[in-house]
Amino acid sequence: MKKIIIILLVMTLFVSCSDSGGGAPDTTAADNNITEEETTAAEIEGPGTYKHNLEYDGGGYEFTIYGFENINVHSESISKEENGDTLNDALYVRTMLIEETLNVKINEVLNGENEGTVKNAILAGDSAYDLASVRCTAALTFYKENLIIPFSDVAAIDLDRPYWEQVTNESLTIGNAAYIAVGSYNIPNYDLAYALLFNKDMMKANSLGEIYSTVSDGKWTMDEMSNLMKQVVNDINGDGEMTEDDQWGYTSHPKQVLPNFWIAAGEKSIKKDSSDMPYIAMNEERFISVIEKAFATTRDDNKSLIIDKPADVPDECIKLFSEGRSLFMDISFFYIERMRSTDTEFGIIPYPKYDEAQENYYSRISYYIPTIIPMSVNDAEMSGAVLEALNCESANIVLPKYFDIMLKTKYSRDEESAAMLDLIFARRIIDIGDTTLCDVIRDGFIFQMYKTDDRDLISKVESNETKINDRLNIFK
Repeated sequence: MKKIIIILLVMTLFVSCSDSGGGAPDTTAADNNITEEETTAAEIEGPGTYKHNLEYDGGGYEFTIYGFENINVHSESISKEENGDTLNDALYVRTMLIEETLNVKINEVLNGENEGTVKNAILAGDSAYDLASVRCTAALTFYKENLIIPFSDVAAIDLDRPYWEQVTNESLTIGNAAYIAVGSYNIPNYDLAYALLFNKDMMKANSLGEIYSTVSDGKWTMDEMSNLMKQVVNDINGDGEMTEDDQWGYTSHPKQVLPNFWIAAGEKSIKKDSSDMPYIAMNEERFISVIEKAFATTRDDNKSLIIDKPADVPDECIKLFSEGRSLFMDISFFYIERMRSTDTEFGIIPYPKYDEAQENYYSRISYYIPTIIPMSVNDAEMSGAVLEALNCESANIVLPKYFDIMLKTKYSRDEESAAMLDLIFARRIIDIGDTTLCDVIRDGFIFQMYKTDDRDLISKVESNETKINDRLNIFK
């Protein structure tokens, strides 16, 4: 009877998406510096598209997952009851299905402080957590201190299966070995993809043309964005100074600006050599050119209001944009949900290319939250089996709802924006200098450079080179 109930739940959940053909975008080969590290969502056609090869009986084991609670993502990955929310109910159906097929009881413990709880448990030999989701920076530390079990050592995990993020995980390998990996289970990695919102009323009022066509025609570039921004800047109160009371071309948190532009241009701050080992790439000619143009696009002529306030997307940015006083706003997909409470007519587009010679658009994942297997677990194979099943059934059950319902229906306000989502998600990029080493690079000197309008990138890289290489030496 329980199996019948689960089957009926899955069928009911997918009635709405069975006609849509699924939610994840198609992919094509990337160009430029990130060809082999392009990230794409798995092709989803409906329930049961993917099958895992697991034959495991957990004997009713109480399985516990440590979840990293973060204000910038959907932190909850396990739901124990339905509540009518689309994403929650998809999580519930997936959890019930795995509990039934693997004979386990899955619970989640959310902690928003830090990963110290997990680390202390591992060091003490405590098997309290069978899986743990942690920040990318913590995963690096855990790897260095031998606190995690490599996925390659767990037979139940098959990283070649399509429900793992294949190309993203290529960018996370070191020396051709995967010390961490992400997959369809890691919804925060979709939440943390970045895009631009544009204000439709401002576009019309200033006769700025049809931006969707510009994007579709491959002509959406940094120069084009700069040109549109210049046309809307306005000292509304006429006091001779540009303040939060005036009208701007673009608004963002200062730590987000440069990484969004360099990744959109097909660049990375940290690349990998022929041996798959990371090295500093910020002193390369094209990277420097991209940074110079990003400053010119956003900083010159008082085109942008940069707001250094808490949260990845500050409330002040949302307020400015919602009141029609910023043409563009930098935003992650998680924060687009905030726009549902406004009356603002907005569209969603990718960040611009460096120039028209660049073939593809690229979108940034600002950081990632991988799931690890603690060294202190009771049964690594059980942990691996549950994680493998979570990724498989998330691809089958959760991601279609995330794409088709949560994004394309609830958040988008026109058909063109929904089409843009496919374009944005087709090439999501992780730069480990922007993520794994964010405290040194992005949140360190890059943040300060942009905040103070200091454009001397070469000297900043030189002064931080030793510190960066010390972090990269962890991988050697």
